[in-house]
This record gives sequence, C-alpha cells and structure tokens, in this order.
Amino acid sequence: MRYSTVFKRMTCTVLAAAVLTLPAFAWKVDKQDMTQVEVEVEEGVTIGPSDWAKSEVEKAAEAGLIPRFTGNPSYQDQITREQFAQLAVQLVEVIQEAELPAASEGTFSDNDSLAVRKASQAGIVTGTGGDKFAPTLVTNREQIATMLYRAVGTIETATGVDLAPKAGAIEGYTDRASVSAWAAEGVGALAANGIMKGTSGATLSPQDSCWPTGCMRSSES
Repeated sequence: MRYSTVFKRMTCTVLAAAVLTLPAFAWKVDKQDMTQVEVEVEEGVTIGPSDWAKSEVEKAAEAGLIPRFTGNPSYQDQITREQFAQLAVQLVEVIQEAELPAASEGTFSDNDSLAVRKASQAGIVTGTGGDKFAPTLVTNREQIATMLYRAVGTIETATGVDLAPKAGAIEGYTDRASVSAWAAEGVGALAANGIMKGTSGATLSPQDSCWPTGCMRSSES
C-alpha cells in the first residue's frame, strides 16, 4: 500500500480518536482509558465512540495509535495541547517505526512531558511565549491542523515520500479571515489533501475548540 494512503488512513483514525463524542447520558460516567474503545458502565450498557467514528477508532486502537493520555480523559472531555501533542508523536513514531528524539528537560517551564519534548524537538509544537507551553490549554481546529501539518513534514523528511502533494488554499472558505496567519498554510494543505475537512463545505471554523461534540471530522479516504 502506498505511504500516502497509509498515512491518510492513520491520520483519520487519530483525528477521530481526538474528537469523538459519547451519547448524552443522564449520569456522570467515570473517565475511561481511551485505548479501550468501549467500557461497560453497567450490565448491558457500554460507552464508546460515536457510531460514525467507531470503526476508525477501533482500527486506531488496534494499530497502537492511541496513547495513554495525561489526565486520563474520556471521550467526552476536551482535548488539550499536551494531549494532542501525544497523539501527533504517537502517529509519527508508529509510521516511522522509530522513536523521536526529545528536547532537553526544562525546555518548557510549565511542562516536562516526554511527548511534548519530542514534539518540540521535531518542530511539531512550539511554545505559547517565553518558555511556556500551556499544556492544559484546550486546542482549537487551527492548532490541531498546524500540529498535524508539521507532523506530515517530519514524516516526509524521514521517508522521502510526499504525503501532501496538493497545494493548500483557504480562499474558497467564507470564514477564511478567521484563520490565523501562522495557521493558514497548515489548514489549507490538510484540507486540500483530504486529511482534514471543514465544518461544512464553505466553513473551516478555525477557532472552534475541541468540545465534546467534536472539533473536526476526518476524510473517509
């Protein structure tokens, strides 16, 4: 199978895992290990991914693409910058079949996670100013797109395979002015190559946070 096809499918499963929702329950459920796709809360009642994403998430779990997240989030929790960095690093390492080197301890004063330091060394993430990373800050769509776009570049450098050959552009979206200048290239490239879709045919909603209802839908192909 071609590298580009494998990457796209793996990326889709990672995106699905990052933004899945649970059906609305009348009770508060315990947090679940997201490497377990379904957890039984009581006899005959299980919680897990939404129906539209269940198949992709199951494949992601089987492929080892879902890490054990800091904070042990459940599917209905928002995803943070640190947690998405963990997802991005897991994706790169699985595809490359090699562990990424990590930046030195103390790179960020507010977080010393190994995954964040690996993502920093690879150029997948940057800080939020000074020596801060803001690990618990909830991600939004353009931040996720930017991290994934940088992860694509990391994989391309390691494999020599062009995984996102189509030039990206956001001119066709009505809310393009809402895309931050630093995120435009990544958002456009992922959309053009079918890795990330807009929230509709005409909107990107770049500033939307990753809420329980989901912050992005991935391509089916």
